[in-house]
Amino acid sequence: MPLRRYRTHQDDAKPPPPPPPPQLTPYERASVDMLAEITRMLERHLEHSGKSHEEDVTERFRKQGPK
Repeated sequence: MPLRRYRTHQDDAKPPPPPPPPQLTPYERASVDMLAEITRMLERHLEHSGKSHEEDVTERFRKQGPK
């Protein structure tokens, strides 16, 4: 029976290498790039406003006033 190797803190610090990237079609690559850019824009907006989406929507409706 082989000996079990116990995990150490050093083992936790080194995650396994990522798998090789899949080959994407130009359309898929463009879609991934577009989604990545949208995500960056949303993250920047959240960082600048410092509010959750719900707080942001509530404030917008409050500013609009009654219809």
